[in-house]
Amino acid sequence: MKTPYSRHDFLLQHYQRWLDDFTRLAVRHGLCHPNIQASHQLTIGSLRFTGTGQVTAVVPHALYRLFCGNQPPVITVAEDMSTRLDSDTTLLLHHPMLEGILLSECARLKQFPVQRALLVMLQRLTSREIRHKIVWLCWRDLMCGDDPCDWLERLVGQPDDALYLWLGDRQDSDPVLTLMMDEYLLFTGN
Repeated sequence: MKTPYSRHDFLLQHYQRWLDDFTRLAVRHGLCHPNIQASHQLTIGSLRFTGTGQVTAVVPHALYRLFCGNQPPVITVAEDMSTRLDSDTTLLLHHPMLEGILLSECARLKQFPVQRALLVMLQRLTSREIRHKIVWLCWRDLMCGDDPCDWLERLVGQPDDALYLWLGDRQDSDPVLTLMMDEYLLFTGN
C-alpha cells in the first residue's frame, strides 16, 4: 500500500529537488564545499508572521531542529487541502540557495511585507557573507515569532559599519546560531 502524501509533502519535494539540483551544480563547479548539502536539507515546519500567526511552511531542517525541536507541526486535513502549491520560480532562479526558498515561501504565504523588506535589504548588500547571515537571521526570527521587518527596514539605510555592529550584537546573543552560520559560510566558499 502506498503512503499517502500531503500537499505539504509535494511542496517540500519540489523545493528540495530544486535546492539539491542547484547545490549539486554549485559543488560540481567548485563554488561550494560538498558538506553544504547537510545545511540544505529542508523539512516541513512552522513560521510565525505578524498578523497571521503560525503557518506551516518549508524550512531548513537544521534551523528548525535548533529552534523548534524535532516535533513536526500538526497539520489538519483542512489546512493541508488549502495549501497553495505555487512556488515563485523567478525568485528561486534569481536568489539561489536558502535565500530563494525563504523569498518564495514568503510569496506563497502572501507575506509580502517580509518579502519586500528582505528583497530591499538583499539588493543593498554586496557582501555574500552578510547576505547569507541576514537570510539565516530572517529564518530564525520567523521560526521564533519575531518580525524581521523591523530590523530589515531599520538597517537598509544604515552604513556598512552600523550593519556590521548590529550583526555582531545579534551573533553575540546566539552563539549556536553563529556557529551554524559560520560553518555555512565556510561551505559556501566565503
